[in-house]
Amino acid sequence: MSNTSLSMARPARMLLVAFSVAVISGCATYPNGTQQQAQYVLNNDPAKLLNDDTLNGFLSQAPAGSVINLATSPWGNNVEVVADASYLAASGRECRKLRVVEAGSSARSALVCETPNGWVNQRAITQTDTPLQGRY
Repeated sequence: MSNTSLSMARPARMLLVAFSVAVISGCATYPNGTQQQAQYVLNNDPAKLLNDDTLNGFLSQAPAGSVINLATSPWGNNVEVVADASYLAASGRECRKLRVVEAGSSARSALVCETPNGWVNQRAITQTDTPLQGRY
């Protein structure tokens, strides 16, 4: 082997070693698989707070499919609210889709999300205008 090819091989080997060390140290410092606490990321959210302790408690604790009857609510008077399962939204908040049924009327969807100050009535972006049939 000539001196020219040997002199070019050394820097290439050193570069390869440096790259390998960087990759290994990067993998060693990557956070482990433990779940991190979600944080609320929308600071200027115009959503209106639900000022009803009964409704807030229901939304925080009720399992999917639970029903609550409300004399007054953000969705009208004398409504029945059916809660779907909660999920973690892209905003970092826990949200729930609701089915709101007014007496003698078809059901409609609503979306609520939990904030540090309580649950808020959120505008559903992907909702269609097709009315829901029935209670379930």
